[in-house]
Amino acid sequence: MGVKAKKVLASIALIVLIIISSGLVLRAIFNYINGQKLERYLADMKARGQLVELSSLLPPCPDEENAALLWKAVESLLILESNDKSLLAPVSEISGWKEFSSDEKNKLETIVEKNRKAIDLLIEASTRRCFQYGNLVKPAIERDIPNFSLMIQANRVLIIDALLKAEKGRTDEAIEEILHGLQFARLYAQSPMLINFLGSMANTMMLVHNLNRLVNGRELPAETAAKIMKLLDPEWWRKAMVNAFRGGYAGFALETYNYVLKGETISGVSSGWLDKVFYWIIRPVLKSEVIWVSRHYQEMIESAGEPFYRNEKARQWQGQKIKVPAQYRLARLLLPNLYTIILREATLEAYLEAARTGMACKVYQRQHGKYPDNISDLVPDFLPAEPLDPFTGQPLVYKAKGDGFIVYSLGSNKKDDGGRMSMMTHAVMEKDDDWSWKENWK
Repeated sequence: MGVKAKKVLASIALIVLIIISSGLVLRAIFNYINGQKLERYLADMKARGQLVELSSLLPPCPDEENAALLWKAVESLLILESNDKSLLAPVSEISGWKEFSSDEKNKLETIVEKNRKAIDLLIEASTRRCFQYGNLVKPAIERDIPNFSLMIQANRVLIIDALLKAEKGRTDEAIEEILHGLQFARLYAQSPMLINFLGSMANTMMLVHNLNRLVNGRELPAETAAKIMKLLDPEWWRKAMVNAFRGGYAGFALETYNYVLKGETISGVSSGWLDKVFYWIIRPVLKSEVIWVSRHYQEMIESAGEPFYRNEKARQWQGQKIKVPAQYRLARLLLPNLYTIILREATLEAYLEAARTGMACKVYQRQHGKYPDNISDLVPDFLPAEPLDPFTGQPLVYKAKGDGFIVYSLGSNKKDDGGRMSMMTHAVMEKDDDWSWKENWK
């Protein structure tokens, strides 16, 4: 190689070295500036009470009070074949109550009996005080979570057991079993993780639907009705949703960012040495990303506490996805869909409000010999205030006729569909979107 060529290569090497050095200097400067901004932002959030430790959202949960330990046993004990699952599926069909044939009942009884131990453990778990699943020391993104597919199936088995008991005249036992299911759903809804909250809402919808089937046309003691109504409190769920968003921020999003900023690896996200180098290089960008995600999370937390009909932020984001800047890679993984979660919770609130009002009507009928002419007749002796439709802010629709009635929310389409319900999505066709509680009503 000639002298001239060596000089050219040396010049190129020097230029590359200068570029790399300049890049590292700029990275160091931006890393320091963004780090200072992040520290100030988090300190301000903490001063305003917006930044909380996950431990403050998780009360002490000793093993003897932890329902999750019993649930893990249920996960290992549940025995379901593919045919069993298809037989159980109708209890989740929200548009109607399927009548089982004699052959189906025999098969369902077999499913129940081979899962008796699992059902008993699920009921026992509902009597515990807290639900903490998995090793909380592990990074949030690698933390174990309950098997929600199995949880749905376990609740279906519990519901079938209750329905079969009711058919045999053991109605009190059947209702008590459904109430245990509802209490268990509330337990794991309190675990401040959004995925737990979503799973608990799905199970609660299914349990409430079949509770209506169970009590329809049956007289209930006032104390039993009062117990049911207490578990149907819609506002409890909105508060639980706020807690779930706070936990999603403190115990998932922020914790994951802190983990990556320390240079730790996360399976499936930053597991190789190239990932470690990449996240080291973009650490200044990650610090800006934490602030961006934190602001959106705080909007969600504030929005989650509002009734749906007053929730301007949720309506603004309806049908829209948050536009995440291209350089914010983790944000796409860590930021939930605000509107979808709030819509699902509002749907549950609507169903619970209709159910609670329906139970109050049953108590009213027991005392007065007829159902109320209007929902307002239930206030204040049976309900503290006239229940409002969470989608419209107006009173629920109520119709009474003879020995029956129906009470319902208009749902997210805000149209009166006569109380008809459907789990279909608008992507398929316009759906019947009311959420109703019925008593001797066809």
